[in-house]
Amino acid sequence: MEKIPVIYSEDFLTDYRTVDCESPERAWIIQSTITEIADFHEPDLCSKTDLLRCHTDSLIKSVESDEEVFSVARRAAGGAMMAADVALKKPSFALIRPPGHHAGRNFNGGFCFFNNMAIALYALLSKGSICTALIIDIDLHYGNGTEDIVKDSRFSFRNIHAFHREEFLAEVESALRDAASYDIVGCSAGFDTYVHDWGGVLLTDDYREIARMITSSNPHTFTILEGGYYISDLGKNVASYLKGVQEACL
Repeated sequence: MEKIPVIYSEDFLTDYRTVDCESPERAWIIQSTITEIADFHEPDLCSKTDLLRCHTDSLIKSVESDEEVFSVARRAAGGAMMAADVALKKPSFALIRPPGHHAGRNFNGGFCFFNNMAIALYALLSKGSICTALIIDIDLHYGNGTEDIVKDSRFSFRNIHAFHREEFLAEVESALRDAASYDIVGCSAGFDTYVHDWGGVLLTDDYREIARMITSSNPHTFTILEGGYYISDLGKNVASYLKGVQEACL
């Protein structure tokens, strides 16, 4: 099978100031597990202009006060932008940290500094590459930051929240009902819904099925990493997701 374009940088192994569970080991274990199915690409840092499309100047300056965090967070946003660009030709995955879906226009939290998904999509809009986008958030926690930013008729934001496997998978299928009508589909993928993680809902093979559904729903899809903290199985869960992308591309 053809390898999946995966956006990644060793900068994401930086042990910057954050909570213990959002550790560099997350990125390392995923990268080391998916080498046989991933075609890695190094992203640039996003620009101040990219940030200002989604965040206030005061929020940006608050992150900028920590030079290390600011640099890695800009690289993560740049990684999401690169994944979205690649998705105009083929499905892609952004293996990035810090995550972003709890960062709103003038607030952040939940281990997030800038909203990677929103920055990526508004960059495409600014270039005229897309006119509409569907965002699917499968993280355990609600993507409040994404919702805060994409209050725009050109976007649809759908957060999946369910307490049982079958219900979760059915919600994903329902959320994708009209995915083909959008110019692009972006997935904020949190793997903290895993049965041994905080969510306690999904099995490893479920991520494969979710990826297959998403990738089959629209020819232009990309996924960015959000949560996922059960390190022992995080790599295999992301690998399962990427295999679902591969299968949908056959």
